[in-house]
Amino acid sequence: MAQKTTLTTTRWQRCGALLGLGVLAALATGCGSGNDDGESQPAPHDIVVNLDGEVAVLDDLDASPRVVGPRPAGAEDADAYRLANPRQLASGMIVGMRDAGVVAIAPSEPGRAVLLGPAGAWFPSTDGKQLWAVTEEPADTACAGQRLPQTVTTRFTVSKYETTGRPSRTSLTLPCGLRPLADTSQGLLAVRTTGDAVGSGNGVRAKTEIVLLNAQASAAVKTIAADASVVATSNNRVIWRDDVCSKGNCTQAYDLKKRKSEQVPSCEGGDTVGVGTLDHSGRWYASDLRSNHLAILDLSRNTCRDLDISPALDSSDIEHTFGVAWSGQSLLLLDERSGDLTSINAVNSKIDKRVKPLRVVNKAQIWGAATD
Repeated sequence: MAQKTTLTTTRWQRCGALLGLGVLAALATGCGSGNDDGESQPAPHDIVVNLDGEVAVLDDLDASPRVVGPRPAGAEDADAYRLANPRQLASGMIVGMRDAGVVAIAPSEPGRAVLLGPAGAWFPSTDGKQLWAVTEEPADTACAGQRLPQTVTTRFTVSKYETTGRPSRTSLTLPCGLRPLADTSQGLLAVRTTGDAVGSGNGVRAKTEIVLLNAQASAAVKTIAADASVVATSNNRVIWRDDVCSKGNCTQAYDLKKRKSEQVPSCEGGDTVGVGTLDHSGRWYASDLRSNHLAILDLSRNTCRDLDISPALDSSDIEHTFGVAWSGQSLLLLDERSGDLTSINAVNSKIDKRVKPLRVVNKAQIWGAATD
């Protein structure tokens, strides 16, 4: 079932008094009574953004930015705070990549980043309080003597960290051809390269399948999908695309509890394309459509709302246009070009837009927010 919601501009209604940055530790907590869908959950507040090299907090959607991380001396033309793949954990800590390492940042001290360890990628642990850092070695040395597809160029190791900076006590090296992507209640999720396929032009692409690994990450114990690529993961849900599908809806959602895949809901604006993002619960999936509109899909109720948000998305990829953060059941979008800040309630599709755009010169980022 597809529904359409048009963008409107309203001010946020807050629940209770504004609290300090310390409340970011509780992302999924509502205030007052509400039903199981969380329709009475208050709007996000204490929104943390990186605006061209200055970290600021917005007490609410329309508040003036309060700079808590001023531009460091000597960084007038650079963004010393910028993170790659920033995400807020359920604990409230902000984690991202900087200078070939994974760092953790307390929202109350945005200028102090704790280096956890070297990494080329990372993903949260299932408890939402820890994380896995991913490092790699060249296959030529790490996989010497093994017969592998030519698209296997790296062997991966994952190390589990607390955000305090304590050394990792758990480190697992995966077999060659397996790339770790997520942590689930049933084990680590990985993509396994099974061969090489003809790509565009004269090149080749990896032929892959999605698998669950055993506790030692030494072998796959279950294949979730063959000839498939992972789009997004959260909690116990995996969004994946069928690599041999050439038309129609090629996107599926796998539920680890149900142990089955289902097509994502159909949308009025067409099929989902590009990269999307799941909320912390794994229920709501935000993605752009072939119409270049944004949609939020309710994977529990098999519905889709076409939000008709403008300006249109760039490059068929939500992350190329917006800084994106889930705050409880609200999706926050910061347009990196215009400075427009928008919040979308996934439960009732209410859309609130900041009255005055934020000042954005180059690119901006949104790191997280609180909802309690």
